[in-house]
Amino acid sequence: MTRILRHNEVPTLFRKEAFTAADLAVAVNYFVVLGENEAVRQLIRLAPSRFEPGKEGLGLDFPDRVGWVLRILFLPKKTQALREPRYGSRGLPYLTMPLTRWPLYPVVTSGDSFFVLGGVRMLGGQAEDPKEYLKYCQREGRFRTQPVPVPTREQALKDVLALRQSDVWRAIKWKDSAPGRSYTMHEGTVWDYLKAQADSIPI
Repeated sequence: MTRILRHNEVPTLFRKEAFTAADLAVAVNYFVVLGENEAVRQLIRLAPSRFEPGKEGLGLDFPDRVGWVLRILFLPKKTQALREPRYGSRGLPYLTMPLTRWPLYPVVTSGDSFFVLGGVRMLGGQAEDPKEYLKYCQREGRFRTQPVPVPTREQALKDVLALRQSDVWRAIKWKDSAPGRSYTMHEGTVWDYLKAQADSIPI
């Protein structure tokens, strides 16, 4: 019989609205230690079948956060990266952020750290059921068996600065257009969201 997960046992990523790169890594490692079967059971309980404003009155978007963890928790079986959850547009300059360059989108790794890219989710239709995305990850990916580094504040700041100086970041066009699509976005907004995930780590 599966034990019911109590709220105070859930990783901080699923208990507080504000989060850091360290919180994300700790959450991933929590599920790595559980092993695939128990991790999947707990993630199913954390991921409602539809988008909800939150649980426990904390205003958390549980499907999004389960999606972030899954992007790190499952590695591709093949050379091609696993696709991102179909939860809607992140309000990011997607025309210059292909999966080949951003294989963990909307998560990104730099150095020893993982960060979540900012942006307001915009949904044009019905969002993918988080449980269906989890099934996809199991089918097309393999469960991570080794924990990821939990960055200190110093390391995360170093890693996020390296990300901004990287070729993939420099290749982003913040003002772009394609047939039927055009946008102007602000680099500073996305950068502030990323940097806060490093800067808010206590040590």
